[in-house]
Amino acid sequence: MNDIKALIVNKRKFLLTSILAVAVVCWFLGSTFVNLIHNKMELRRLTKLSAELDEQYEDLQQKKDLLEKQDPAYLERVLRVQYNMSASGETEFRFTTD
Repeated sequence: MNDIKALIVNKRKFLLTSILAVAVVCWFLGSTFVNLIHNKMELRRLTKLSAELDEQYEDLQQKKDLLEKQDPAYLERVLRVQYNMSASGETEFRFTTD
């Protein structure tokens, strides 16, 4: 037991330097590790957003193609749904839920 105490007293400067070095390394690696985790989460979020935007792009591209071809069924559906239009001679009924 006395040998351990004597060793600690004799090597105090070395032990303090070692502990300080380990603390500095952990501090730098700790912040790097946190940044790495944050970047991985951000990459995952952006990848998901990119996939959603690709789907939206494809949908809009299809709608654009249908409008350019002037597909009558598609044009009629767009006019009825988005612009609340009806054909001549038709009576439109609207119901509200209260």
